[in-house]
Order: sequence, then C-alpha cells, then structure tokens
Amino acid sequence: MAGTALYAALAVSSLRQKSTAFDELAHLSAAWTHLALGDYRMSPDHPPLVKKLAALPLLFIDVRMKPDDAAWAQRRPWEFGKRWLYRWNDADRLLFWGRLPIVALGAALGIAVYLWSRRRFGRASGLLAFGLCALSPDMLAHGGLVTTDLGIALFVFLAVIAFDAVTRNVTPLRVLLAGLAAGAAFATKHSSLVLLPILGSLAAFLVFAGEPLRLGGRSLVGWTRRALALGIVLALMGVLALATVWAAYGFDSRFSPDPVVNASFDWEKLEPENAAAGTTIRLAHRLHLLPDPYLYGFLRFFEHSEARPSFLLGQRSDRGFPHYFLVSFLVKTPLALLALLGLGIAARRHSATGAREEAFVWIPLVVYAGLTLSRGINIGHRHLLPLYPFLFVAAGRAAAWAWRPGRRAPKAVLLALATWYAAATVSVHPHHLAYFNELVGGPRNGYRVLVDSNLDWGQDLKLLARWVEKQGLERIRLSYFGTGDPEYYRLPADLLPGYVMPVPARVVAEVQPGDVVAVSATNLQCVYLAPEVCPLMERLRRMEPLAQVGYSILIYRADFSWKLP
Repeated sequence: MAGTALYAALAVSSLRQKSTAFDELAHLSAAWTHLALGDYRMSPDHPPLVKKLAALPLLFIDVRMKPDDAAWAQRRPWEFGKRWLYRWNDADRLLFWGRLPIVALGAALGIAVYLWSRRRFGRASGLLAFGLCALSPDMLAHGGLVTTDLGIALFVFLAVIAFDAVTRNVTPLRVLLAGLAAGAAFATKHSSLVLLPILGSLAAFLVFAGEPLRLGGRSLVGWTRRALALGIVLALMGVLALATVWAAYGFDSRFSPDPVVNASFDWEKLEPENAAAGTTIRLAHRLHLLPDPYLYGFLRFFEHSEARPSFLLGQRSDRGFPHYFLVSFLVKTPLALLALLGLGIAARRHSATGAREEAFVWIPLVVYAGLTLSRGINIGHRHLLPLYPFLFVAAGRAAAWAWRPGRRAPKAVLLALATWYAAATVSVHPHHLAYFNELVGGPRNGYRVLVDSNLDWGQDLKLLARWVEKQGLERIRLSYFGTGDPEYYRLPADLLPGYVMPVPARVVAEVQPGDVVAVSATNLQCVYLAPEVCPLMERLRRMEPLAQVGYSILIYRADFSWKLP
C-alpha cells in the first residue's frame, strides 16, 4: 500500500536525523542483553516484548560488550547504556537498526486501523482512517523511537478489535488471537492494565445489549448464557495472555542466570501507595505466577505512577495538573483531526451501523481517557497515544457520509480538511515530536506550553552539532536534557548544569557575556533542575532566542554574567 510506504519513508527520514531520545539509551541496551544474554537485570521496569523486537536486528550485526564492566555488574542502566551505545559500539548504527522494527509496528497499526474501519464502516472510512494514522505527528514521532509507546497503542487496539471479532462468533482461532493480542499488550507496558476495565466494560455491554452471541454457528439467547460465554472467553484470553507474558521472558522467572544478581533485588524497598496492589504483587511473586522481572517492574510502575514535577502553560508543579492531558490533547492534536472527528460524530445520524459498532469505538476511548486524566504523572502526551487509533476510526466515518453520490460540498470540505491535516504533518517534518497545532502558534511556541517528552526528549544533539558547525562557532555552553553524548556527535560544548543521565562528571558553573548558550526546552522551564540554577533559566527566558534547533533546543547569546552560587 502506497500509504504504508509513505509512512515508512517519513518515519525513517526523521529517525535518521535524530540523536538518542531519553529512554532509548536504557531501553535498547537492556533489550540487547535480554536477547543476547537472557539477562533482565537492566531496566526491569518495563516488560520486554517491544524492546526485544527492537533489539532483534542487532543479533545479526557485530555488537560489543564488556562483561566485566562495573556498571553491568552493579546494575547501573544509564551508565551501562552510555558505554554500550557510545563507547563500545556505533550509536547511529545501533539506533538505526533498533528503530526500524518500531517503524514496522507503526505500519502494522495503520493497516489494522484501515482493515477494522473498512469492515465496520466502509472502504471510504477505512481509507481516511488509515491516512489519519499514517500521517499522524504522534505516530510518526513515536514510530521511530525505541520506546514502548507506539507498541502499547498497537496492542491495545489489536486486543479490542480481536475481542470484537471473537464476540461476533466464538471460535478457537479467534479466542487464540484475542488472547495473544491482550498478552502482547501486557508484555509491552504495565499501563496495559487499562485493558481490564475496557474489555470488562465491553463484555458488560454485550451481555445486556440484546444481541445474540454466536458460538460455533449457534446463537446464544438470554443474558445469562451470554454472560457465561463471555466470562469463559475472557478467562481463556487471560490464560493465553499469561502464557504470552511468560513467553516474552523466555519462560524464565529469574532476573539473571547469575544468582548473585537475583539476590541483589530488594523487594521490600518498593512500597507503592496502593497497599492492595503491593500485597497482590508480592503474593504473585511468592507463588511464581509471573516472572520476577515482570512483577518487580509492576511494583516500580505503581511507585513511579505517583505525581512528579511537571510543566504546563508557564507553570511548574510538583504534584501535576488535573487538566494536563486535556490541554495536551487540545494543543498536540491537529485541528483538522478534531474537525474530522466532529464530522464523524455528526455522521452517526446518517449511518446504518448499530450500537455495537459505536460501543467498540467509544467505550475504549471513554475508559482510557477517564483513567489517564486522573493520573498525577504529567510527563508526556504520549500517554494518550492508545486513544488515537480509535479517534482515527471515529473521524474516518466522516468519509462514509461525505462520499455519497451527489454530495459535492461535503466532499470538498473533507478534502480540504484532509489536505490541511497532511500539510500540518509535512510542515513539521522531521521534528514530529515537537508538533503543536495552531492554537498555540505551532511548534515554535511549544516550549511555552509543554516540555519533556511532549517536545524535548534530548533528540536534537545531532542537529545542534550541525548548527554549531554551520555558524562557525568554536565552542558553546550547553544545558542539556537527555541521555545523548555530545562528544559522539562532535559537538564542541561545555556542559552547564542540566538533567543528564548518567550524571556527567564535570559541568561548567558560569556564563560570561558573549557566550552562546544552548538550552534544552525542559531545562529552560526549570522542571527538574536544582533551585540555584533556575535564576539562569529565568534570565534566559526573558531573552529572545537566536535560533531553535528542532524546536527542542533554544539558542541564546548571553549579555550577562552568571555563576552558580
């Protein structure tokens, strides 16, 4: 399909120009050790499925590691990841091959959106939904990074549409596929827990909706029979999902083949606020219901779900903002998509589809949005990514309404909105992570609204090095947010205080008049910096930047002196 090729071309073109995004350093290095060594000591916070898929191509190229490295022995993932990626190997080469499988997952998501939308709402709807997915700034941004965000969006969507299929006609193959899809979600990210209320809500709807459930060609009439059948289906899906999680860990419960490493994990130090969750996970650990790294990561997930520093609309908070994700949705979603979504909702009045089709689009949206909006961890719009496949399907329904014979005006409106949507994505290429819509003036003003992984994930060191070379500068000051290595990218920079992992051994603690100062947008808003560094950032915020590199790094020429107290 030409659209899939276009998506892949845009994603690959973008990823080749980007340096390491923050989480990639830990994800890719840990994933390679998972596959090559069968060892899960590094970064057990996240399940391994998508990370392993990313690392799979690396098994076919020469990758070096020092097994006697202290960071490896002592489980220091950021330090180990930096040495593995930048010192022992060629980072650009490893990142390129590691990112390609994520591009493939993005292409698979687009195809799934097309097929499901076409089957439920017609070919025109399927084509529009696919186009919205393939040209989505969010899908292109995260479809080229070794992270779990695109993967969880794909597998949550697959789990829902597979459940739709199995509840239309229960067959062993459909139950198997639905269980594997749900299991893939659980083996990708711990936030996949949201599938439990989503599938439960869909099952409850089907029980009381009055539609018969087909089992091997027979119709089950009556809510009690439907409830029993759906309960059995969900139980079988649960067993298959459990097996899928075990398979993702190679059916090995240990962190590592080294017993010393296994003994070094202190389960008692992890005390999530949700005591019931902690008790349940520890019980599952004692009974060996799931691999130890998975359960340990679950404990870490609950611990890390607590509120942390965040930034929104010029304000910083240590506890997050209740309207954070609402604002991120409004400013990070293309306005053309919102308009098409409105048309798709209005088109329901002219549609012959029933309540079941509506339920499978809107129940996942409402449940996921409700649970996400209540979270205090406000670090990225990417946490809304699983909503978008359903939004693409809902918006795609506008095509079925507009593309009826004799409807010239609706067709013209639809084509105009689709063109606007495509133009917005192309205009920001290759900086898709930095996309902001016209409500805030586009990506150039994004740093005033949201930072962190909404805009700045440390991904523009490579472009900064090119900018410095083009300007003929001998040296700059850099306050960096990320995990990239300036030396690897031949960036002549002295590091100012920033938020860098692993923590650099040395930073420069002063700025002199005339210095060219490059600042990551997250640091500029002083989200994670020490209080004594914030006056420097406040001074810079009052100045007009000379340039923006990838919209995530702002460049200033200092007209003042500053020294760390």
